[in-house]
Parts: sequence; structure tokens; C-alpha cells
Amino acid sequence: MLHRTKKNTTSSHSVPNPGTVSGLNFRRRPARAPGRSLAAFVSGFAILLSLGACLPAAAQGVADSSADDVRPDELLQDRFDRRTTIPGTQIGGVTFQASAVADLGFNDNVFALQNDTKSDFFADYGARLGADYGTSGFRAHLDLNGQERQYLSLTNEDFWQGGSRLTLSDQLGTDLGLFLNGGVQRLAVPRSDPNTINGFKPATYLLYDAEAGTSIGTGAHNLLTLTTGYSQTIFDQSFGTQGLIITNDRDRQEIFGDVRFDHTFFGEQKVFVEIRPDGRSFGRDIDASGRRRASNGVRGDAGFVFDIDSLFLVSLTGGYQTQTYADAGFGKINEPDAIVDVLWSPTRLSQIDLKFVHEYFEDIFIDSPGYVHDLTTLTVSHELHRDLLFKADVSYDARQLERSPRSYDIITSETRLDYEAVRGLIVGVDYTFQNLTSSTSRTFDDNILMLTLKKQF
Repeated sequence: MLHRTKKNTTSSHSVPNPGTVSGLNFRRRPARAPGRSLAAFVSGFAILLSLGACLPAAAQGVADSSADDVRPDELLQDRFDRRTTIPGTQIGGVTFQASAVADLGFNDNVFALQNDTKSDFFADYGARLGADYGTSGFRAHLDLNGQERQYLSLTNEDFWQGGSRLTLSDQLGTDLGLFLNGGVQRLAVPRSDPNTINGFKPATYLLYDAEAGTSIGTGAHNLLTLTTGYSQTIFDQSFGTQGLIITNDRDRQEIFGDVRFDHTFFGEQKVFVEIRPDGRSFGRDIDASGRRRASNGVRGDAGFVFDIDSLFLVSLTGGYQTQTYADAGFGKINEPDAIVDVLWSPTRLSQIDLKFVHEYFEDIFIDSPGYVHDLTTLTVSHELHRDLLFKADVSYDARQLERSPRSYDIITSETRLDYEAVRGLIVGVDYTFQNLTSSTSRTFDDNILMLTLKKQF
């Protein structure tokens, strides 16, 4: 059963205005011993390496021979992940897949500042567990994950993220399917976001979401998908230099619908039409800046996907967005949207992906409901060896705030190398550079270097 939905939710980076604070005092929690995070990380790396060295390839199970297949229009990253994924553990009718990840990184500008920058080493360690059950036309998938980040010196920046998601689907007949999925996540807001919060710790929040729907058609030629869903964001309490920061300005609820029709001619040649109405409200009818941010809107799109001799995969989408706000100062946002994606595969081992996105994105600033941005991304991937993948990308994101003269320009580049050292153990090296400039006084450069180990079980 094919299923696709599109959500235009508030950015996960959306956080309260640092000026909306009360006069309460906050006492910093005692700092932990500086060596704790590094010791935990080194121990985790040692465990992962020993597991990879001690378990012979046979103990990981025999890989599916289809993992060596070259599939037309498949991204090289997806092919690498498919080839390096070991078979799950079968217990009765349930298949389990577990993995552990550890990162050692260095950030030369943790707080994303132009002056008085601070750098620090950090360690990430986490785990993921997936469980699949299927019988006849019914399938259930449960995903659990968690990750902790600890800094060597700036221990107030430590945070954890995690989540769970359950996906259910049932193919009642050849032309009729049902699906239901939902989950909860705890996420953190990066310090580098333009709309940031100057608290003592990174802003964190809970995200609940659920959706249900039906699919009509086999997908061989025609497929109609009807979806309805709900999401809610609840920010954790946060403190800054002036005391408690009001965060329920950012607490947000959305109810949405989605109707999509796909027609496939043959292979990857297809056209689609999609419409998505929504209704949004916030934790307070009038926020601390005196704005009413509740709104109703709709987004409609149409497009096509065209495969040119397995050399180019071209995807074009165009449509229109409208969002009407309760606040007269925000009024009504009307903006066309467009997505152009060209994937060029000159050889079986090389790919170049060029993507352009123009759309309105709802986010929260003092004097603006969101921004219109033009995002251009170029990605180059090359399979140096069956178990060695190189990938580099650069993006330019030009954001113009609605109802505001402010604008932001964000340049990001990333270079990554992934290597399957032994069966089930992936080693990765990643370097990321980010530069932000704006029509305001804020500007910064940020460099992050990471070494990653991922062990599958």
C-alpha cells in the first residue's frame, strides 16, 4: 500500500521570544565533572568496537542477495543503507532490528555567536529498536529511539532526545487499504537557528502527532489517498538571565486533512494532484507580543515525475498556499510554491542531485508569522567502493520574513564519508560548515566535525 502525506507544521526550531520573560530568578544547577561525558563516550566506543570485532560475519546472519541489486533511480545513500543493513532477529511472527550509535564531535561556535565564541567537544550516544509484524494484508511497525548529548565543558548545554512511533496498516482488499500511525517525540532546538531562545539550556519540547486514512486503488495506475491528522507541540519550561521564559506562546495545535491522487503511466512516470487544508491554534489566544496567531489555510499542489532513460529523474511540483490569520496585522498570506528536483546518474556509482524549493513556512517571530524562502541544494554522491560512500552537499537558503523587513541568508555545506568496517558496523566522518547573515546585526560561522560509529544487532 502506497501512502504519502505532506505536513507544513511550525518549524521545530520555533521558540519563544527571549524578551517575553518574567522577573523570577533562576539558580544554575551544579556542573558535572568535566570528564564524565568523555569517559562515557570512550566506554561506548570501546563496547561498539569490541562487539564488531568479536562477532564473526556468520553471527550477523546471511545478507539478502537482493542487497547487491542496482535499482534504477535509487539514491546512493539509500543503496548503501540497504546493502549494509543486517537481517533482523525473528521471534515468532515479529522481526526485531536494533542499533546503537556513538558520535564524538567538536563545535567551534556552540552558541552561534559572532563574537565571544565558545568551542567544545561533545559526545552523542543512543540506540534505536524497530519491531515489525505482518500477516496477510496487515502490518504493524513500532519504532523506539533515544539519544543523549553531553558536552565536555559546557555541561549546561547537555540534552536528550527520543521518541516512539507506531504504524498500522491493513490491506482489506485489492483496491482498499487503511492506515493509522502516531507517536510522541522529545526534541531540542539548535542554538544556530535564527529564531532562537537565550536560555541557560537548549529549548526542548514534546511533539505529539497522529494521522489516519485510507487508500483506494492498487497503485499500479491510480491511487487515491485520504488522510486526516492532528499534531501538538508543547514546550518545556525554560529559564534565561531574566528568569522564567514564557513558552506556551509556542505551544501549538494543528488539525489537517490531505487528499492526494496519483496516476502512474509506467515505471517512474507519474502525475499527482494534492490538496491540504489546515486549522492552527496556540497555547494562548494572544501572545506576549499582543498577536493572535491562530489561522486557517489550504495548500494545493500538482506535479509529475519523469524518468529519462534511467539517466535523469525529474520531479516538478507547483501550487499555491494561502493562510488567513486571526491577527489583522498578519492578515492573509498568499504565496505560490514550487519544488524542482533533478537527479542525474551519469554512472551506476555516481549521482548529482539538484533541488530547488520555494514556499511559505510558518514560524514564530515577534512581528512575523513566518517566512518565504528559496532553498537550493546541490548533492554529489559517489560510491568509492561497495562498502565506502562519499557524499558532499551545499545549500543556500534565502529567507524573507512576512510583514517584516528582516531577512536571513544561510549557507550550509557538508562532507561525509561512510565505511562498513565489518558486517553490521559503520564508521562515518562528517564535516559541516554553516554561515548565517541577516539584515539585522546577527551573523555567525559554525564548524562541526564528527566521528560516528553505528553498530547493528
